[in-house]
Amino acid sequence: MTGVRETLAVARYEFRMQIRKQSLWITVGLLACLLAAGRFGMGPRYAPAPSGAPAREVMTRWAFLFSVILPIAFGMALADRLLRDRRLRTAELLASLPPGPAGRLAGTWLGSVTATGTPALLAMLVAAGYEAVRRGDPATLGWGLAAFAAVLAPALVFVAGYALVCPLVLTAPLFRVLFVGYWFWGNLALPVTLPTLTGSLLTPVGSYAASWLLGTPVLQAGIPGPLPFLRPAPTTSAAAASIALLVVAGLLPLLAAGLLRTRRHPA
Repeated sequence: MTGVRETLAVARYEFRMQIRKQSLWITVGLLACLLAAGRFGMGPRYAPAPSGAPAREVMTRWAFLFSVILPIAFGMALADRLLRDRRLRTAELLASLPPGPAGRLAGTWLGSVTATGTPALLAMLVAAGYEAVRRGDPATLGWGLAAFAAVLAPALVFVAGYALVCPLVLTAPLFRVLFVGYWFWGNLALPVTLPTLTGSLLTPVGSYAASWLLGTPVLQAGIPGPLPFLRPAPTTSAAAASIALLVVAGLLPLLAAGLLRTRRHPA
């Protein structure tokens, strides 16, 4: 249990450090406002209040609207986090401290995910409060949290793992360029135009979870394309599988980096 406490201590420190980054708040805030104003068929005016749209549908559409772009801000914010330790020449010193290299990496990831997810969660709560007042339905607050957990949170977990580890090999500027290209290729490009994971269980934009909550396919969820076994019909079990796969896929680079650090700096 001592190792767990030490890892959580690292996470708390990381959270306090990351949550103070003004660039993170400004970027997420501006993107959220632009998405809400542009709405792209989903924002605050996608369904007029008198239409009686259920709270689940309203807040799922908000979460999916944010999930299309906000994860890019997460990746940009975390791309230089571990490189900063190298640049300041503190990596070797920190690796020798409890809870060890792997534990420290886990704490850094946990604190980073929590901190970078906070502005997005706040944006969802603001949207839920707006809809609660506009529609007279306080259930939007609960559904806002549920939609955030199902649609946006898995994307953050997925992005954070690669944004923390990949720049150690690629450098932060190169990772950011490749990440933006990947995001639009892997989430928005259609399989009929080029090979892409759009519409599959590994699409981090959250199309399967959103499809489950809305009861209708969203953004080509299940569309035919490469790796057909990853493209089942959007059902409850498919949504759960998509969330689980995204979380596991996001943890893989952390596990690899943790094993490598442990071998380099054995206890």
